[in-house]
Parts: sequence; C-alpha cells; structure tokens
Amino acid sequence: MAAVRAGAVGLSKQARFTMYSSTRPGSDWDSRDSGTGERARQSRPSVYGKRYGVAMSNAETVRKRWKIRRRLSDLKVKLCDATLILAVGGLILAMLDVEFTATRILESFVNTSDLSFILRTAAIITTIALLFFLLFYHFIDIKIQLVETGTSNWRVGITSERVLNTLLEVAICAICPIPETGVVAWPILSNIAERTRERVNIPISVLLTLPMFLRFFIVCRYMVLHSSQHQDTATRTIASLNHIAVDFRFVLKSEMYERPLFVLSIASLMFWCVVSWMLTQCERYAYPSISGFQHFADYLWFEIITFFSIGYGDVQVNTYCGRGLAMLTAIVGTLFSSTLIALISRKLILTTCEKRVNHIIAENNITNEHKNAAACVLQNTWRTVLRARDYQKSSSRRNQQRLAKMQRMLLCSVITFRKTRWKLRMQMEDEDDFFTARRAFNETEDRLQKVRQRQSQLDGKISMLFENVEALTQAVMSRKCYLRQ
Repeated sequence: MAAVRAGAVGLSKQARFTMYSSTRPGSDWDSRDSGTGERARQSRPSVYGKRYGVAMSNAETVRKRWKIRRRLSDLKVKLCDATLILAVGGLILAMLDVEFTATRILESFVNTSDLSFILRTAAIITTIALLFFLLFYHFIDIKIQLVETGTSNWRVGITSERVLNTLLEVAICAICPIPETGVVAWPILSNIAERTRERVNIPISVLLTLPMFLRFFIVCRYMVLHSSQHQDTATRTIASLNHIAVDFRFVLKSEMYERPLFVLSIASLMFWCVVSWMLTQCERYAYPSISGFQHFADYLWFEIITFFSIGYGDVQVNTYCGRGLAMLTAIVGTLFSSTLIALISRKLILTTCEKRVNHIIAENNITNEHKNAAACVLQNTWRTVLRARDYQKSSSRRNQQRLAKMQRMLLCSVITFRKTRWKLRMQMEDEDDFFTARRAFNETEDRLQKVRQRQSQLDGKISMLFENVEALTQAVMSRKCYLRQ
C-alpha cells in the first residue's frame, strides 16, 4: 500500500501485484458498486485470504488511482502556496495599518485615516480568500486519503482530530483588524508609584494584529511539501514502510542533522525580528511624552540580550504584553542556546579515524619514551657498578661522591621508567572498541600464523619419519628374505 501511495510500483499491462483497499466487502462504506443484493455481490472482485480488503488485480485501475492522486497532490501544493501568499500578504497589510495608526495617534496626523480603512478592508478580503483556500486545501487532503484507502465514503477521511485541527486553523487565520474599532485601556507597570496608576489607550486593531503572526504555521506546511524528503518518492516509500510520517517534525530533524547552524541562524533571526516588532507595538503607547515611542532597534537590542540571558537593563518593558514576550524570549533563547552548545560540541568531537591517528601517534611517543627510560636504567646501573668498583678499590671522598651521584641518577631513571610504563598501560586502556578489536584480530592472526608454521614443520617431520619407517621396513623385509634363502 505504501508503494502504491508513493507511485513506486511499475504499472505494466499485466498485474504484477494485488492491492487491497481498507474497506470490507459487504459493508455500507463500500459504494463502488452501483447495484445491491446478489447482483452487487457477484459484480465484486474476488476476495482472498481472511476476507480483509478487496483485491484489485487490474493494473488500469491502479494506474488511474495513481494519476488521480498525483493530480490532487500537485493541486495540494499549489493551494499551500496560495494560502502562504495570502497569509503573508494579509499580515503585511495589517502591519502597515498598525504603523499608520500609531503615526496618526501619536503624532496627530489625520490624513492617514482613509488609508488605514483601505488597508483594513484589503486585509479582510485577503483573510476571506485565505479561509476559502484553507478549507479547499483540507478538502483536497481528504480526497487524497480516500484515493489512498480505495474508498469513496467521506466518513473515512473526516475524523474528530482532523475536524479539530481544521477549526483551529480557521480560527487562527480568521483574526484580522476590523475597520472602525475602538480602543482599550492598557495599564502601565513601573517602579514609580505615580505611573502605576496611569493607563494608556491602545487601538484594538493593534491587539488583533499581534495574533496574526500565528499564521506562520503555514510556513511549516510549506517547508514539508517543498522538502526533498516529501518530493522524493523513494524517501516517502521507505518512511511509510518503516511507519514514519514525513511531517514537519521529521523534516526539521533532518534539516537540523544536515545543516544545523543554518537552520538555527534563520530561525533566530526571524524570531528576533517578529518579537521585536510585537514588543514595539506593546510598548510604544506607554511613552506618549518621550518623542512618541521607542524605536524598533531598541527592542531588537533588548531581544538579543534577553535571548542570550545577558540583560543589561538599559531597555525595560512596562506592560503585561511586553513582559510576556520577554519571558517567551528567555525560554526560547535557553532552548536555542542549549541546542547550539550541543551542536558545537558534536562538531568538536573527533571522528573515529582522527581518534585512531592521535592514539597511534601518542602510543608511539610513549613507547619510545619507555624504551629510552629502560635504556637509561641500564646505563645508570652499569655506571653505578663501575663507581662501586672504584670506591671499593679506593674509598676516597671523591669516589664516594661519584657513587652517590650515580645512585641518585639510577633512582631517578627507575622512577621515570615506572612512570612511562604506567602511561603506556593507561594509553592501552584508552583504546576505542574498533582499535582494540583490530589489535586483537592482528594478534590472533599472528598466533594462527605461528600455529600454521609449526603445523607445517610438524607435517614435514612426520613425512620424513614416515619415509624412514618405510625404508626401515623395506630393509627388514629384504633381510628376512635373505635369511630364508
């Protein structure tokens, strides 16, 4: 079934396989036969095995289903592209409206009211089109599932989970600024007691624009449908056979494994820009007397230092919305920082071949040092013996000092020899599994070579002994014949 879904089967004139649908013959869901009763049962294809599914041995039917699924899949990708364009377009219109609204309220520009009405109307139109394409996308997705399962009953494709996900997506995409909306009182949080009682009026259109960034879930869907894992037939077939869904989680983990720094950098930049703009909208109305509002660059700086848990305190937030976004930034920054540290640590770890090279070089150096230490012990021992003979011949003070000096040098060389032997032992214990197995294999091969050599020598000796016994037997037999004669 997975190979048929992915289109990886060969469709020749003769049927080389038997595909079973997920419906059972005789049930109400099987509506492929127009007749009912005995005639309908006779017109059904033959059923094999334990009567699970309907055998489809006709290659033309399989080819037809594959073409239908391919056409629906292409339409699904186009609908995803259209929903992404409409979602981003509506978000850009809402952002422009928010900027013009702030300019009109804070700087007393009245000429932007008509432009704001036009922008909101355009955002509503794009939202309606987005909802239509979104519902049509889910409708096509259900039809693809029906084609894959080999049934035409819509109850198979519509489940409670799918309905909840669709309603949630529609609710998220339906949020947009509405013309002629009022304002809401926004409390100010400050260390000054007089300012904590103040309230500022914020347009409702600004508050409705902030949740519109949740439309970025369509970007995740776009990444999945345009990823190499989803477009490659072999990858989808192998994933389906291994019970792995090619979804956003699988695609993201694959990209993180292949290009971790690139994915983290793009995600961090997008997060900084989006949250900085949202912080600007949350905090700009809390400073009506300070030249209108603080700039976007100030909150971008605040986002970066909060993201990496630095927090200089030069930029502060004075609203509940700003503090909520600051907490979100701290949580996401902690996750990203830990992931970045883990990725850097993985990049810094030596590979098996690199470890083997360093291990061989270190072992050779320690082995040479151990040999030099052993040679120094022998040299100092011989010199100590010579100085002891000189001291026995002439027990002068000079010979005594030479003997003591050689004894000290001998003691130092023995200590050095023991240290190098301990280092060599520790180096042998630090071998990796592959290198240890390789060394054991080589040692076993050398021992087997010696055993084979001894075996060949033994075979030669046995052959010589057999020849001598044969010669002796012939000599004895000839001697017996001579004695008889």
